[in-house]
Amino acid sequence: MLNRKGQTLIEYTVIVIIIIGVMIAMRDYIKRGVQGRWKSATDDFGEQYDPQAVNSNIMYATQANSASTVTVEPGNDSSNGSTQLGQWTKRVDISNSAETKTGSTQIGN
Repeated sequence: MLNRKGQTLIEYTVIVIIIIGVMIAMRDYIKRGVQGRWKSATDDFGEQYDPQAVNSNIMYATQANSASTVTVEPGNDSSNGSTQLGQWTKRVDISNSAETKTGSTQIGN
C-alpha cells in the first residue's frame, strides 16, 4: 500500500509555493492598484493646496508698551552684628503687548 500522506504534503507545499510566486510576480500591479485607490480617495476631498495659487492679503499690527524702573538703595545689613555698606540695585520691568491680524486668504482663482 502506498503512503498518501507524504504525497498530500508535497502537493500542498507546491500549491503554497505557486501562490507565493504569483504574489511576488504581481506585487507591482497590486502596489499600483493600492496607490491608485489612495489617490482617488484623496482627490475626492477636493483641491490640493498649491502655494503658487494662493492670493493673500494679510496685515499684522503690533502694539507694545513697556516700562522699566531701576532703583538704587543703600545697603545696610546688620543681621549678623556687623554693618555692611554698599548699594542694592532693584529693577522692575512691566510690558504689555497686543497683536491683531486682519485680512483674507483666498485659495484658488
